Amino acid sequence: MKVGYFITGTDTGVGKTIVSAAILRGFIKKGLKVGAMKPIETGCLNKDGILLPSDGMFLRDMAEMNDPLEFVTPIKFENPLSPFVASKLEDKDIDLERIFKVFENLKKKYDYMVVEGIGGLMVPITKILKKKAKAIYFVRDLIKDMAMEVIIVSRPTLGTINHTFLTVEALKIKKIPIKGFIINYSTAIKGDIATTTNPEILSEILDIPLLGIFPYLTELNKDNIGETALKSLDFEALIK
Repeated sequence: MKVGYFITGTDTGVGKTIVSAAILRGFIKKGLKVGAMKPIETGCLNKDGILLPSDGMFLRDMAEMNDPLEFVTPIKFENPLSPFVASKLEDKDIDLERIFKVFENLKKKYDYMVVEGIGGLMVPITKILKKKAKAIYFVRDLIKDMAMEVIIVSRPTLGTINHTFLTVEALKIKKIPIKGFIINYSTAIKGDIATTTNPEILSEILDIPLLGIFPYLTELNKDNIGETALKSLDFEALIK
């Protein structure tokens, strides 16, 4: 694998899945072989006792993978909560080694891996034994252990400056490399003064590049997402 990106967000619901799909489709249009993962997904549909991860299924389709869904999303929960809480309610342990094993296998198969996180950096996943004491294992720790470069997905609206800056600082504390950030329109937002000025201000105060502004799409098919991605995102930077 040449490189891989872990897609995190400043919060839940900022559009990580759509941005992940956009990067996947853009890579494919560039002639690259890409794989996707959503290692942990909560809020899965329970169909006759089988949990169906909608984000994982969507990403597998966008990446045109023939791998089993269990490889794309190895850990699934029905309750739409943090993995830490969902695992308690559903009385299921989270097998981190399973995630790492699948990731290592997929890395050997694809040029690029795009891994979507769950919520933001400090979403709790599970408890681990660390220095003979129990410690909370967060999404940020998962990124560190997967040794991936991060792309941050931010909202365009009021509050995004604070949220994006805090996310960057949280990554720097753990010395996790950051590729850049993408502003995503997850809804059809009308442009106000905050939305209009935020891209320039964020670019000015952050020492990471703005990789693009992804617009709100009403049609989420492969061609539309891929063509919009090539127009909206800096693939020259992403492929380096």
